[in-house]
Amino acid sequence: MTRERIALTLAQQNSCEYCLSAHTAIGKKAGLDDAEIEANREGSSVDVKAAAAVSFARALAEHNGEVTSAEIHAVREAGYTESDIVEIITHVGMNVMTNILGKASRVEIDFPKVSLA
Repeated sequence: MTRERIALTLAQQNSCEYCLSAHTAIGKKAGLDDAEIEANREGSSVDVKAAAAVSFARALAEHNGEVTSAEIHAVREAGYTESDIVEIITHVGMNVMTNILGKASRVEIDFPKVSLA
């Protein structure tokens, strides 16, 4: 579910309505409720550990990888291992790419449409 949380925050952050719509539908199927999806779109989570991952992912994308020592420390303190952190970074890269692809290609939204905040 963490990867869906990351996808939701980045879709909102990067203004990709297709990805936001797709990951809202996929996230709901994975068990995310409306409160969690809204928190993810805002760059957080109702789950403390997941909030650290989502916040870190958002910082990575916002600062093109230039995260602070405090941001890395926070994700480690939340219980993420070095390999977990690499996985978060990888998901950020993949989602940024798909956000760009979704926007540039103007792909038709084939999920229930979710508007950007």
